[in-house]
Amino acid sequence: MDSDPTPAMESPHSAPTAPAPWLRLQASAAELSTLQAANHGSIHPLAVISGTLELGEGSVVKPGTVIEGHVRIGKNCSIGPNAYLRGFVSIGDNCVVGNAVEVKNSILGKGVFVSHLTYIGDSVLEDDINVGGGCIFSNFRHDAGEIRMPWQGELHHTGLNKLGCYIGSHCRIGCKCVILPGRVLPAGTWTNPGEVVR
Repeated sequence: MDSDPTPAMESPHSAPTAPAPWLRLQASAAELSTLQAANHGSIHPLAVISGTLELGEGSVVKPGTVIEGHVRIGKNCSIGPNAYLRGFVSIGDNCVVGNAVEVKNSILGKGVFVSHLTYIGDSVLEDDINVGGGCIFSNFRHDAGEIRMPWQGELHHTGLNKLGCYIGSHCRIGCKCVILPGRVLPAGTWTNPGEVVR
């Protein structure tokens, strides 16, 4: 859902130095494809696990949650109620994925809070991030075209028509924000409620 096919370049002073997000997502999917099921936490009987889940110590999957695909959840996380995790999903320690939150083919670092009514698609979120209620991290253009992403000072052709955003550590995303595909928010970014990141 991208009306502006050319994402703005991130500041050269805050350009990330980690591997490109689309490459990290591909590597994560390859690793998670061999995931072995393991439950070191608590899964409510009314949760539905139809894929492979590795659940860390002290983590809780609440009622109404649906998990499909290959999903790794770290320690001391709270998932649900009524969350939907699908595809290849990696969630770090001490995270909250709350009521009516959908996460698809994404990486969430440590201490990420996504508590209410949010969609995160094909995205990478680093550590210590709070996402307000009702946000959309969009991953698909209206014209189904290739998504480009700025990274390390260059605008890259990713070869993908499904790619969300990169959110650096210590970011705060206001309620009802929409982040268009291929956008990069440097570490420490705060957005206003209702903002559209183009």
